[in-house]
Amino acid sequence: MVSMLFVAVLPLGLLGMVFMGDTQSFASGIGMQNAIFILTLVTLAIVVMWSFFLASSITSPIVKLSQVANSVSTGNLKDSEIDVLSNDEIGELAVAFNRLLNSYKILDTLAREDMN
Repeated sequence: MVSMLFVAVLPLGLLGMVFMGDTQSFASGIGMQNAIFILTLVTLAIVVMWSFFLASSITSPIVKLSQVANSVSTGNLKDSEIDVLSNDEIGELAVAFNRLLNSYKILDTLAREDMN
């Protein structure tokens, strides 16, 4: 049996017909299906890698901030300043935490001087 495929190219206004055998049309369909499957897998892999990168770029500074806050809560004020690496909301949170920490250090120093 012969399959017919109508081809229309809109910008040029052309219309044509292509005749091919069933095995050719079936083979081209399988080839197209394989290409779509591979393209889907590649796209999925890229999306998964991008998601992990995005998640780590968000959670890593928050985990660092939490570790420093826990360290300060035990009285360890040395090496407790956080490096600000971004200008987004997490960077603003790190700047605010550093200001809070500096104020705490000043108050702690003043309290120690008053005790002496």
